[in-house]
Amino acid sequence: MNDTGRSATAESIFSSTPSRRGFLAMAGAFGGLLLIGCGAEGNSAVHADGPPVRGGTLTFAWLGAPESIDPQVNSSFAGANFSNNIVDRLLFQDRDTGELGPWLATKWEYNADLTEYTFTLREDVTFSDGTKFTATSVKNNLDQFYFGDEALGIKPNGKSYLGPYKESVVVSEYVVKVLFGAPNSSFLQLTAHSGTGNISFLAERTLRSSAKDRLNPSAVIGTGPFVVTEYVPKERTVVVRREDYRWAPAALRHEGAAYLDKIEFITIPEASVRVGALQAGDVPAAFDILPTDEKVLTALGFELTSRTVPGFTLGWQFNLSLAPTDDIAVRRAIVAATDRAGYKKSLLSASEGEAHSVLTDKVPGFVDYSKGALAFDLNKARKLLDDAGWKPGPNGIRERNGVPLKLKGTGNILVPDARVAYEATQAALKSIGIDVEIIFDSSNIPAKQLTSEFHLANINRARNDVAVLNTQLNPTRGNGAVIPENFPDRDRIVRTFNALDTAIGAAQIPAAKAVQDLIHEELVLIDPHFQTSQVAAVKGVHNIHLDASGRLLFLRTWVNG
Repeated sequence: MNDTGRSATAESIFSSTPSRRGFLAMAGAFGGLLLIGCGAEGNSAVHADGPPVRGGTLTFAWLGAPESIDPQVNSSFAGANFSNNIVDRLLFQDRDTGELGPWLATKWEYNADLTEYTFTLREDVTFSDGTKFTATSVKNNLDQFYFGDEALGIKPNGKSYLGPYKESVVVSEYVVKVLFGAPNSSFLQLTAHSGTGNISFLAERTLRSSAKDRLNPSAVIGTGPFVVTEYVPKERTVVVRREDYRWAPAALRHEGAAYLDKIEFITIPEASVRVGALQAGDVPAAFDILPTDEKVLTALGFELTSRTVPGFTLGWQFNLSLAPTDDIAVRRAIVAATDRAGYKKSLLSASEGEAHSVLTDKVPGFVDYSKGALAFDLNKARKLLDDAGWKPGPNGIRERNGVPLKLKGTGNILVPDARVAYEATQAALKSIGIDVEIIFDSSNIPAKQLTSEFHLANINRARNDVAVLNTQLNPTRGNGAVIPENFPDRDRIVRTFNALDTAIGAAQIPAAKAVQDLIHEELVLIDPHFQTSQVAAVKGVHNIHLDASGRLLFLRTWVNG
């Protein structure tokens, strides 16, 4: 490749500038994923003693089953953890160095403008229904992800993730070119991302299925190491090993099919019941362990380790199109009344971190606002409201022009400590005269209703790239803060977000700071709380792997025979 672009192969993971390698290396650490049965921080090999044993069944318990495992539509942490074992991606991101390496693609290159990306694919990959994975598979998946399919009820879910996507061109059976109408530097990392909104590939039979049919996990056909064989909604899902799987990413150093014969995912909503199942030996592994349960399990001899999932810290997005959160004084007061450091000390576990920004602190380009825009100060919060004309009413709730300061917000039922953190903020806000109603399970609320009725929306997107801010908050993409068309300086705001996609490596860091300054200091779009996720395992479970997006991959996991 000449100096108008960059290329990479299996031998040269990234043949770009040293600054790019150094920048990516910053992305390696992540956490919040709690492993019980593993000692050192950063080690995802749970009880990895002795040579792997092929066969056996792993029963895995978690708080809530995903509403969908279709990687193009699922919006939950559980869904991404599940689909990560059914589908594969073009590239694989090393969780320790942040470097991108081959997976379904053996080679990739891009032009100087960051508008064209060409991938050479493996020629031995098949979907679990036996059909071949080709350049046409890539094109058809990207097209449906971005444009949707109205006849099938498939929404254009990829618009905020793929941004200025134009089209994919099939160069040959195993070479595909992806074209964008504007620079998109984050696209490469997106091809390795396994969280919500990831680019994974589904068989033609799945792409031709309706959105309703694809709610059944058995209809989701991928190239991954496992296949769904049983499904009982909200109770259990069973996957079995693909015997013909042989295209694991080179970075995992794994040849052939998965070790496990079968994995049974069971839903146990109550934390105490999940812990009881662990203690009784009914399940050897479980997600979603509460801080109080961590202490109990530690006392019983379980070892704990953790990783922070990279991307957004869990928190609230403000709705700037809806009064009274269209008032920046209200937004600033809410942020000032959120005691992030206090939550870390009194509510969260040792594995859960204080939020210092909209981003978790290991994402490249992270800036710490804990001493400035995110500092806790109830007196400041009260003064902000006083100065903005919000005066205490007879029942303690503030009013302005006869309108009470009442808000509606959404919570999160799948992140164990989300409820206690949000309820703590709710109590603090009531103490300064803001009444907040929180709906913790908002899964059945239509999107239009959320934007028209809710002032605060839960957000905790994972992605090991500062571009997550662009996809989620840019007014022309995700527009998570619902910035209206007539908002002052809207064009400048869009340009500030778009600048994230015009540079690669160290050159992107100034743009990352500018965007975070915009979010926290100028516009106040987010009220961060924390980010975490958890998994537990007892002796006899080995090599539970957490990838660079903090998602579970069971390819190398094995159990004692």
